[in-house]
Amino acid sequence: MTDYDVSIHSSIDELNENQWNNLVRQSDLGSLFHRAEWFRVVERTLDCVPRHIVVSTDGNPVAILPNFRTALYVPEWTDFTDQFPLTEVVSSRPGYGGPIISSDEGRCLELLLEEVDDIGGLNVMHTVRTNNLGFARYGKAFAKHGYKPLGVNCRFRIDLDREWESIRDDMDKERRRALRTMRDHDVQIRRERLDEDLDTTYDAYRKNIERADGSAFPRAFFEELHDQLGDAVTVEIVTVDGQDVGRFIYLHDDEQDTLHHYFAAIGDEDYFEYHPSELLTAAGIKWGKEQGYRYYDLGGTGADFSNSGFRYKERYGATLVPTIQWQTGLSLAWPAYKIARSLYRKSHY
Repeated sequence: MTDYDVSIHSSIDELNENQWNNLVRQSDLGSLFHRAEWFRVVERTLDCVPRHIVVSTDGNPVAILPNFRTALYVPEWTDFTDQFPLTEVVSSRPGYGGPIISSDEGRCLELLLEEVDDIGGLNVMHTVRTNNLGFARYGKAFAKHGYKPLGVNCRFRIDLDREWESIRDDMDKERRRALRTMRDHDVQIRRERLDEDLDTTYDAYRKNIERADGSAFPRAFFEELHDQLGDAVTVEIVTVDGQDVGRFIYLHDDEQDTLHHYFAAIGDEDYFEYHPSELLTAAGIKWGKEQGYRYYDLGGTGADFSNSGFRYKERYGATLVPTIQWQTGLSLAWPAYKIARSLYRKSHY
């Protein structure tokens, strides 16, 4: 029987990047969000503590379960976090994670999940978030270790093997009308690297997030995103009648053959009359097809048919894909947290 070493690492920099990325590339489940460069971006710019679990033999990693420990989100109307410095462990956020295993799948998965209890800290729970339905293969293994599936998130994606005309015709009439309306204008699309005009891109992104009452990533995140991923990040810009009216930031997930529309940067509401989202999405779909990608991913959302973000993405004729997640408790605070969460869901969902 093969002898395995199991270890927990507080930084991706403690590990051999080539070995790590080679394991990701060889796996059918590996993605851009599993790459060492992505974790370096998250580690260096966001408030989280890396706790990456690695199974290795003879110094070579054969299985990984990347994780980050972060402050536990608790509804504002509770006083949980005021009394206790509680944390949670997530396989990756932002992005997606899940175990990547190259050999001896059953045993290595057992070793990874057994090690979760040793991550340390006042962790209430561990959540594994994935972006590939293939991770369903591990459902019973997670159940064995006390994990329960979550069904509260999803993504929308468009199959780029189809002809553009077919994709367009599946959009709802409002999206199609917006594209027709803009035929009478001088619409230009250009693409550039993230660092070419980061000031403008970040300012528009931040205003976009503030308009939606969201929490923006720091500028350092985007600086590091360019430094680490370079050509795997593209800014798409639309100009109408000579005016820059909106930008999308794309991530190139070559491992999963997917072009991710990951950040929107439409800073001024006055530009909405030019339908920048529709123009950028249409251009991105066509460009993704030209680049040979299999999917155009519009990004994640809550699995809520009444949510405006959900309905907006749905109207592009995209296919809904469940975000497969599993979650288990890690401390005595878990039952109390579940009660608080249940009360929150009853009043807010």
